[in-house]
Amino acid sequence: MLESIGKKISVCLLTYNHADVIESTLNSILDQTIDGYEIIVSDDCSTDGSWERILALAAVDARIRPVRTPHNMGMPGNANFAVAQTDRPYIALLHHDDLYRQDLLEKWAGVLARHEDAAYVFNSYGVYQSDFVYWEAIPGECIHGHWFLDEFLLPRWGCAVRGTAMVRRSAWEAVGGMREQFGLLADIDLWMRLAMCWPVGYVPEPVITVRHQRPVDYPDDYKEETGWSWRRQRFLYQIHATNRLDYFKPSTLAGRVKWWGFRIKLSGETVKWLIYAVVRKKPAMITTSFDSVTVYDLWPLRILRFVLQKVYAASFR
Repeated sequence: MLESIGKKISVCLLTYNHADVIESTLNSILDQTIDGYEIIVSDDCSTDGSWERILALAAVDARIRPVRTPHNMGMPGNANFAVAQTDRPYIALLHHDDLYRQDLLEKWAGVLARHEDAAYVFNSYGVYQSDFVYWEAIPGECIHGHWFLDEFLLPRWGCAVRGTAMVRRSAWEAVGGMREQFGLLADIDLWMRLAMCWPVGYVPEPVITVRHQRPVDYPDDYKEETGWSWRRQRFLYQIHATNRLDYFKPSTLAGRVKWWGFRIKLSGETVKWLIYAVVRKKPAMITTSFDSVTVYDLWPLRILRFVLQKVYAASFR
């Protein structure tokens, strides 16, 4: 039974410049309670020796199939590239620095097998060298996608799904995989689009431990401690706006009310960060704030951003 489930699974491990932890991550994937799954390690043109380390590990374990992107494609491009290398029905998207409990694949695949209409399954997450657990109050192992959108994905700027999940291939292909224009946050967009169409599975156990171990020279947008940026905010705003337009149907009165409520929320979020920059005396945040401009900004926000650029930031020159 477990082997037959395993043969449905393709693990797509996305890697980039993590030579120091890739072996421990891979070992936790190799040591699962089921058999028959394949492991595609998709390296996004690493420059730190990660690729060479992956090749060495693959030479001693035939379950590892290393592939390399034709050029550095970023997380969503790498994900689309990795998934295109296989035709198995269950896609386990995993990251290069996390640690995976032995029953992760068994737990995930079990939910998709029991709920044939679920598009993906995620879980609660532990934190490396900590007792803290990212846990969500989700009622049951399979929930209506619209409920998940209304209660978790749309009300929050943060995301309950931390980038790793098992996705049903048919659902992945139906929505076209990740939309690469949303950069490092493209997975958030994917979870939203899938939840609009299908139920979502959940494992209420910390079967993944996140490490967030980033090399010193890693792109700042991916670093947990310094990951905030106006560019990141713009991606987040665009993802929420694009999906809300599809979900709320602004052609109706109720949809228009919700849409304008969102635009107020978006502008309020940017104002919050601008106020933070003023209070904390961070002129660089103000001078770069145009990186967050979207077509959804309300005019008071546009005026405030312009005034701060011209008046406040200039006082620090």
